[in-house]
Amino acid sequence: MPAVWWRCGHGQWETLPDALANPADLDAWYARDEQRRRWREEAEQRRQQERAVERERWAQEPDPDPGPAPEATPCERCKGPITGLPGHDPEFAPPEDGRHCPSCRTDLRQQYPPLRQAVFGRRPRSK
Repeated sequence: MPAVWWRCGHGQWETLPDALANPADLDAWYARDEQRRRWREEAEQRRQQERAVERERWAQEPDPDPGPAPEATPCERCKGPITGLPGHDPEFAPPEDGRHCPSCRTDLRQQYPPLRQAVFGRRPRSK
């Protein structure tokens, strides 16, 4: 039987039995949904197997030796430890700038600014 039946939404002519079979009905949708579900489950199983292999590989590898701890950079002003001397209370020091120890930061904060900075520069920010 020649293709004599045109269905809206289909891009081609169909034979009457094909058009009446309606491959886009609910049964076909359930079959496609079941196939998609199986594909998702297989993909999830593959991912879990890959993760298990990766975990096993990481469990067998020895931990790398941690190198020596990096030394703290000294204060630019006094060459002391940037974290401050033991027993120093950091609560009373200005915020850390990564360059000076707490006592030098306190000293720098208490100094008067140079004339150029006082006239043209920004004022120091307060917390």
